[in-house]
Amino acid sequence: MRLVLLAFLLISSLNSSLFAMGVAPPQTFEVGVPNLTYVNDFGFSGSGGGQFYFPQDVCISTIGDISTSLGNIFIADTGNNRIQRIDKDGSFQYQFGKFGSGSGQFNTPSSIAVDFNYYIYVVDQENSRVQKFDIRGNFVKSWGSFGKETGKFENPKGITIDYAGNIYVADSGNDRIQKFDGEGNYLSTIGGFGIGDGFFDNPMDIAVDREKNIYIADTNNNRIQKLDEYGKPILSIGGFGQFSKPSGIAVDYNYIYVADSGNNRLQIFDKKGNLLSTFGKKGYQEGEFNNPMGISTGKNGDIFIADTNNHRIVKLKTIYK
Repeated sequence: MRLVLLAFLLISSLNSSLFAMGVAPPQTFEVGVPNLTYVNDFGFSGSGGGQFYFPQDVCISTIGDISTSLGNIFIADTGNNRIQRIDKDGSFQYQFGKFGSGSGQFNTPSSIAVDFNYYIYVVDQENSRVQKFDIRGNFVKSWGSFGKETGKFENPKGITIDYAGNIYVADSGNDRIQKFDGEGNYLSTIGGFGIGDGFFDNPMDIAVDREKNIYIADTNNNRIQKLDEYGKPILSIGGFGQFSKPSGIAVDYNYIYVADSGNNRLQIFDKKGNLLSTFGKKGYQEGEFNNPMGISTGKNGDIFIADTNNHRIVKLKTIYK
């Protein structure tokens, strides 16, 4: 009885702390077979507000399966070298950034993440750096430059944040994942070029779950790798045939979501690597994709996908059976 009471007090304390941060406690779902259905899409090719040009990433203000109270969507509008903030119905809110190499400017922004304090982190790919902004898009700081040394990048792509506020960057050209604190101080590196477990070939995206497991879209090896927090291999999913250049990944309490870009579809796996569901094919109609890349999951089974070559964001709903 004493142990049960202690467990209850611990959970209550955690939930209270999360609410104090403006964060809802983790959502949990009964594990079942997830089935996907098309809801809507928004955007088309252009440079106006709410229009996109080869968007590569979409970010709901969630970290893993914990949702913040912010409720908006941030788009790495890659071809327009800007970040857009929109409502979940697709209504344009504001944008920031333009082409260049100065502070607050971008050259191919490829990925975006938002932390619990509503700071926005953007992978500025061709400028070989990460930039940090406040919630209104005001520049805060940047770190990184071109190179192979620790803290430097070559063609970086994906970014994610763990529950402690640490930043993980898929340093694609260097075939590794680099970890930083929220101020950009270098912490550690995992990976390196190779085909064995724990090695990568052009990793393009990364996600971290509440157990601190790290999931990597190991793009040119056509697989997903699951590692522990220290980089020790746990699981490898797929291979050529299962995937074709997977470039986007997200996780929640139960599932792994993969943007299988070359096959123009979304695939869902359980945490043991079992395939549960697929959705999509090549095209531009409802429920079709053309090189989908970034992916983000939200409350109530919402999934948002950057349908890159169709210049739009697609919303799906996960229904559990």
